[in-house]
Amino acid sequence: MDTEADIVIEVRVSDKASTVDCLNAAVDRMIEVALRGCRHGIRVTRLGAGHFTVGLSDEVPFGRTEQCDAWNRSS
Repeated sequence: MDTEADIVIEVRVSDKASTVDCLNAAVDRMIEVALRGCRHGIRVTRLGAGHFTVGLSDEVPFGRTEQCDAWNRSS
């Protein structure tokens, strides 16, 4: 069963100039999803160079957007 918390947008960019625009578009879309349930906040996670996910999170209060850096730079 899909729930709103299962929706994740993957963002991959090849240049820094498009990063902000692409992430803002993904967050704007996720805000629309979050407003339907009013239970989850939004988490933006950096997975690597130019690689992010934007999704709803039980750990982020509704109405907030938080960033998380999960990029393992040692590998």
